[in-house]
Amino acid sequence: MRQLLSWRTWAAIGALLILATVVQLLTSRGPRGIDDTSVQPSERRVEAIASVMAIESSEAFAVIDGLTVGSATLTLDDGRTVGITRGTPGEVDCADRTTPAACVFLADMLGDGVVWYALVNADGPASRILAVPTLVDMTDGGDTGVLVNGWHVPLANGVVRTCAGAQRSTSLRAFINSYSTQGITTVLDLDRDEVVEVVCVG
Repeated sequence: MRQLLSWRTWAAIGALLILATVVQLLTSRGPRGIDDTSVQPSERRVEAIASVMAIESSEAFAVIDGLTVGSATLTLDDGRTVGITRGTPGEVDCADRTTPAACVFLADMLGDGVVWYALVNADGPASRILAVPTLVDMTDGGDTGVLVNGWHVPLANGVVRTCAGAQRSTSLRAFINSYSTQGITTVLDLDRDEVVEVVCVG
């Protein structure tokens, strides 16, 4: 009994308890999905825009629940090579990944790293414009447009506003207010990397 109550025994038990606690803290994981949510960007800003000339990817490359599985290296028409790593937030909606310029790459970049990206179908292999979803708002003093899908895209100075048979809107804001509910074709120029025209639908 005396040996069980000795300070050496209690010290050994205390050390084991502390070690167990440290191991548990180091190896424990929070509820599934918390880490995934934390890496999702609060705004999907489109800062890099380019046609994709080649895609080299792992067999598993895809986007599942908004995050990249596998990896890929993209060769862009402006000469850059961009790597997409596992876990990068993104969207992939490009059916033909072998034909040059069949896909368009849109991304938010931090230096050479991809923060968020989208791979979408080009309007045509020779097309230098891309129709993107309806423009629903503007931010940054009118320099940035917000699309219905949540993308933030650069706006040209003096976006052309086209609506056949209707009086020309006095401003881009007025155009958005008048036509965003029925739909707007938002035209992105792939050479200028900005929205240059909006066209009412119907």
